[in-house]
Amino acid sequence: MTKLVDGEDFSIIAKNKICYVTLSSPSTRNAISLRMASIMQSICVAKESNESLFEKFLIDQNCHLIVLQSDVEGIFSSGGNLIELQKNPAEVCHHYGPSIRAFCQLLHNFKIPSLSVLAGPSYGGGVEIALATDFRWSIGKNCDFHFTQTKFGIPPGWGGSLRLSELCPQLNPKKVSALILGKMKLDLSQMLYMGLVDKEFQNKKACMNAIEDWVNQISDCPKSVRDDLLDRQSFHNFQELEEYDIQTFNKYFLKDEHKKKIADFMKNKKKK
Repeated sequence: MTKLVDGEDFSIIAKNKICYVTLSSPSTRNAISLRMASIMQSICVAKESNESLFEKFLIDQNCHLIVLQSDVEGIFSSGGNLIELQKNPAEVCHHYGPSIRAFCQLLHNFKIPSLSVLAGPSYGGGVEIALATDFRWSIGKNCDFHFTQTKFGIPPGWGGSLRLSELCPQLNPKKVSALILGKMKLDLSQMLYMGLVDKEFQNKKACMNAIEDWVNQISDCPKSVRDDLLDRQSFHNFQELEEYDIQTFNKYFLKDEHKKKIADFMKNKKKK
């Protein structure tokens, strides 16, 4: 196990090719504090090498998956730390929004898959953080999304509105705005219907086992194929993406590694 961030309320560790980002502040219900935002800024801002500390950590530790989770029972995240924001002047909080936005963008854009484990509700900015990952898995039934930003006189600021439209194409910009303006709540059944939650589990053990199985499946893929598949996200034009997929397929079809995988599969099938 290797640590990038080691704190009582916020930690980032790598273990068995999984990067665990854990929120663990029971006193604030996992609200994002000024200190946490400062750490996010320090690890997410690219250095001279064009890699941030977080990106370098993920590469050096050969992480195949990022898991964003809560270590506090009954909550994912309550969003911004309202007590700190109330106490401090705007100039002290100048980097607060951009720092958390950069952290969410890295989760969303880095080339390895990312997953939020939801075992409790999310509020306001907490919803935006949960939306930053590629997947969301639920544990139990109480993982509602509460759009509470306008209750405090602001719109979403950490990229949540755009990601909601991207994840749910059926929600045009007007519908996204209506959800937020109405301070609406999405319960688990609605999130499953909309595709915001990809899998549901009855308990944490089953969820963690599924995560480990998933990473093992990713690890079983040859590194060159894995890298080429993950590079697909750099293409946004359909025709270019189609050409890339064809070229990538031809690059591996009936080559040595492909034939070896076929032979291994047939050998195991005969044993069964």
